[in-house]
Amino acid sequence: MNMRIAPILPSCLLMIIVCLPSFAQNNKEQMIEIPFEFYRNEIILQVNVNGKGPFSMMLDTGTDPSAVDLNTARELGLKLDPIGRKGTGGGTEVNLMYKTKLPLVEIGGLTAKNVEAGAIDLSKISERLGRPLQGVLGHSLLNGRIVQIDYPNHVVRFLSQSPFSKTNQVNTSKRTTLSFRYSDNVVIDDVLVNGKKLVANLDTGSSGTFALTPAAVSYLGLEEEVSKAAVSTGVGYNGASENREGKLNNVTIGGISLDAPTVIFFGKGTGRDKRSWGLNIGNAILKDFVVIIDYRNKLITLERP
Repeated sequence: MNMRIAPILPSCLLMIIVCLPSFAQNNKEQMIEIPFEFYRNEIILQVNVNGKGPFSMMLDTGTDPSAVDLNTARELGLKLDPIGRKGTGGGTEVNLMYKTKLPLVEIGGLTAKNVEAGAIDLSKISERLGRPLQGVLGHSLLNGRIVQIDYPNHVVRFLSQSPFSKTNQVNTSKRTTLSFRYSDNVVIDDVLVNGKKLVANLDTGSSGTFALTPAAVSYLGLEEEVSKAAVSTGVGYNGASENREGKLNNVTIGGISLDAPTVIFFGKGTGRDKRSWGLNIGNAILKDFVVIIDYRNKLITLERP
């Protein structure tokens, strides 16, 4: 998902909120390990905010900054910006977001202060998920960290240093380490779709496999396949959207090759028309890997356990 805040002046670009929360490791440990529930292909953590909770929150590399349900924010007494702004993300409706901060966030042994967030109605996402969701932990918590998501063991680890670096990048079917850049999302350049190079977004807030933007569909020449594909629906920050579901011949990420994967073709006008990436990589693919996102050195490692 995505949740950039649109500024008041329409002539300006989308506002980029970059605020690194203070971060503490209890007992000065070199690693903080936090279990998560993998519910319907979403990473759900139990989080305390200002000593209250626990609240169920999703871990999403595609949300910037972070998000808190609007009703939950009011129950917590959070100070909200009086001006609501439309956030970017999937859906065809308008869902206003109000800038705020989470003064104290506690997740297992991890403590973060003054985490930037947007207060937004998450009721439709909760309905789609099938359980209440009180927040989404995104870039304002993850930025500057080294995060290991051990999908097979349902554990998130915050590391003091990554076991992989640019000097030992590998490119095999078992493990691949790739550079990324941050442009609203964790963006990877070294990806092939049906043999053609495409920019990809690693999205831990997506429950699906792969998804293509309308621009990527055109670039790959898949318009006819899309017209014949089955209708599929999705829900993002801005409500529901109608998409289509089909198959790709192959997706290659570094040295990892996947044949005949399922793909969602995002519909036009559903919030994904203008993106810095063409392919979205979701949890239904990532669940088979241990993933390290090194925000300090801009490296991603995918390793089969």
